Amino acid sequence: MIYKVKLFWKHVFVAFLFGIIVSAQTTVYTLSKEDSTGLRNGKIENALFNKPFGMCIDNNQNVYLTDTENNCIRKIDKNGNVTTFAGSGKEGAKDGSAAEAEFYQPTGICTDNKGNFYIAGFMSQTIRKINSEGIVSTMAGSGEAGYACGKGKEVLFNYPRGIVVNSKGEVFISDSWNHRIRKISHDGTVSDFAGGGRCTVVDEEDFGTFKDGTDTTARFHTPCGLSIDKQDNIYVADALNHRIRKISHDGMVSTIAGNGEIGLTEGDALNSSLNTPTEVYAAPNGEIYFSDTYNNVIRKITSDGRLITVAGTGEAGYKDGNTLKALLNYPRGIVTNVSVTKIIFVDYNNNRVREIKLKEK
Repeated sequence: MIYKVKLFWKHVFVAFLFGIIVSAQTTVYTLSKEDSTGLRNGKIENALFNKPFGMCIDNNQNVYLTDTENNCIRKIDKNGNVTTFAGSGKEGAKDGSAAEAEFYQPTGICTDNKGNFYIAGFMSQTIRKINSEGIVSTMAGSGEAGYACGKGKEVLFNYPRGIVVNSKGEVFISDSWNHRIRKISHDGTVSDFAGGGRCTVVDEEDFGTFKDGTDTTARFHTPCGLSIDKQDNIYVADALNHRIRKISHDGMVSTIAGNGEIGLTEGDALNSSLNTPTEVYAAPNGEIYFSDTYNNVIRKITSDGRLITVAGTGEAGYKDGNTLKALLNYPRGIVTNVSVTKIIFVDYNNNRVREIKLKEK
């Protein structure tokens, strides 16, 4: 009898403990639930997107994303209302009011949290600015693909992807097919900041290689998403090097995750394998989150240099629920809220905005 009572309480304890584990599990769920593409505003659960790509978040926890195939910028406010922030929907590079301006497959987006937004125009080969009054202007780029420094229309980009702004108001762009990071100074001058060699020298042999080091001695291979922390360190999703790189505020380039091999392994970040990471986010708590796009997972670099898969199995698909069983399909733009209790990301091939609820810390 005593044995049965002990066994009963053992089962109760196990059930209780299992309940705690289950309730503490992180979960993936979809904010935009419609299984279709299009451009529809309103409540997030009813909104439609078409290949959403880059993402940023402001101090008020409003999220902005580049809706690439819709050629516009969308806003999701903290109450879950979706609006078109800028762009008429027409392909082009027309400046003017937010409602009349034209974009052509915008990718990267960032804000200086003073009401200004900066957009990397992937197909328009331009860098655009939306000021606090909603006026869109072109900061740099002729509209033609190529490579040239200078100011305004003198500048040539080659499919710019990621974009960040530092505490001084300087703008940095990942010029993906030029394999370098470019900088726009306060006077509008575009120069090379890291990778690819000097602005006056185009060294074709160095393109598409890997090398850590100081500023323009470093090498990238199709750098994509960018993020920046409070110390003005820039993080780069170095897509075809299958690595996450860091550029310190003084221009030193180092690798913080990835051994260069294609794969899906964890543990020590520098000895782990990735597969074409395209977007990265420096969270307020010092952890680095990124979309390991071709692996169809969201991953995290901890402050002690460990690499952990946060969500996804590695299989492409669509499924909500437990993060270890959830299915993603080419995740891209990614942010966290200020308390880092949730991750918001765009699931590119699923045309959805999704969220990962993290455990309370």
